[in-house]
Amino acid sequence: MTHFLGKRGALGVQRALGSLAVVALLLAGCAAEVPTRLDAQQSPGSELVRRMTFAPLELRIPRIGREVERRVLPNGIVLYLADDRSLPLLQAFAVFRAGSLFEDPAHPASARFTASQLRSGGTETLPFAKLNEELEFLGASIEASASLEEITVSLSALAKDADRALQIFSDIIRRPAFDPTPLKIAKGQAVEDLRRLVDNPGRLASREFNRSLYTDAHPLGRPLTTGQVAALERADLVRHHGRFFYPNNMFLALVGDFSREQLVTKALVAFGDWAREPAFALPPVPPVTPRIEQGVRVLPRDIAQASVILGHFGTTRENPDRHAIELMDFILGSSGFNSRLMDRLRTSEGMTYGAWSSFPTGSNVLGLFRAGLQTKNENVPRAVAGILEEMRRLQVEPVTAAELDRAKEAIINSFIFRFTSRYGTVTRLLMLEVDGEPAGYYDTLLDRYRQVTPADIQRAARQYLHPDHSVVLVVGAAKAFEAALAPFGPVRQIPLDPL
Repeated sequence: MTHFLGKRGALGVQRALGSLAVVALLLAGCAAEVPTRLDAQQSPGSELVRRMTFAPLELRIPRIGREVERRVLPNGIVLYLADDRSLPLLQAFAVFRAGSLFEDPAHPASARFTASQLRSGGTETLPFAKLNEELEFLGASIEASASLEEITVSLSALAKDADRALQIFSDIIRRPAFDPTPLKIAKGQAVEDLRRLVDNPGRLASREFNRSLYTDAHPLGRPLTTGQVAALERADLVRHHGRFFYPNNMFLALVGDFSREQLVTKALVAFGDWAREPAFALPPVPPVTPRIEQGVRVLPRDIAQASVILGHFGTTRENPDRHAIELMDFILGSSGFNSRLMDRLRTSEGMTYGAWSSFPTGSNVLGLFRAGLQTKNENVPRAVAGILEEMRRLQVEPVTAAELDRAKEAIINSFIFRFTSRYGTVTRLLMLEVDGEPAGYYDTLLDRYRQVTPADIQRAARQYLHPDHSVVLVVGAAKAFEAALAPFGPVRQIPLDPL
């Protein structure tokens, strides 16, 4: 679970488009019955949205050295600073390369629980109950979370309480207690969540799709089990913290109602005496070995609607075609009601209330292309065929100029949501450095989208979409569709394993 998902490629685009998707949903409405003809009369709201035009977006991209200042403290902390006089607040955002991909394989979930217990487990000077009381008294918020590659910790406090809030923030990061009592509660919640997973077909399908492609040779193919949660101990969190939490593995953003020099002074008071670790080095990211295969996995469940996911290995953020891939995915299925999958499978054929695709391009780890929907069990073979046919259509027919222009406009205009706050701007620029992107990445990003042509989309579809080598994963009533899935590859059932 990432605290700051907007930091990467397509994921950032999808979050930024969230507000636009809500508007489109309100305008288009959600009918009691699914429309059944593509050429049926569109709703007035839908027609209005399609006719809307806007002037080109003129966006002033914030830059390091202008709106944001970057410094490196003597102990190695990379510091991003900006004053913000709009509200009497101090906000902080700390990042450590310490996510789940770097865990000791013998202690899975240690990153996730280290992050949660930084905040919940108290510090060496403030037991967890006292910590909660003081933060409540100050009206301050401190949250921590883990993603694949990072652990992040954030702070929001009133400017008048900045010094005390930063002291607590520093103690949580540097001197966590990992009290066994809140850890026991967190483990119990995780076990219960895993037990309930079997009652959520969508989550179950997603988990099994990951397992099918990544396999147990990679952490992403080894889902957490109740037994692993039960075996996790406080010592595992102490070990994970001790491996990664050093000032020379820390990126820190400070934004608030202070001058930049005041913010530097506060950072030095909170973290300046923290000694760097000369021998620190990140362990290698476990490699992914992609495979080309075709097949169908069926997880039998006696439910009225089946959950379908199909796809294959995708790409990483180093791919120079990432912008064409994102636009291609937008047209195919990631844009909600404007996508081809929704047009065909919902509007034209009436098989679902929602069809989607996702082709992430924002991670160092080789991701997965996915497309999916929920539909009646008897509709599964036709729905799978429809998704694959739309993938092939992108390969054999150039997208229209109007389609591509709409996709570009939506993605480019979404950038206005990326820089709506000074704090969000600073954290975005900081994450560029964490991700290894150049400081001027945003200066040319919009032009890279604008330069994509219909031919680029077709080339990307031919190179990166593999409809004839896709894995299909279905959770549903197998008797209603299993035999009819044979044209999509060898069919085999997988057991219901609650893990």
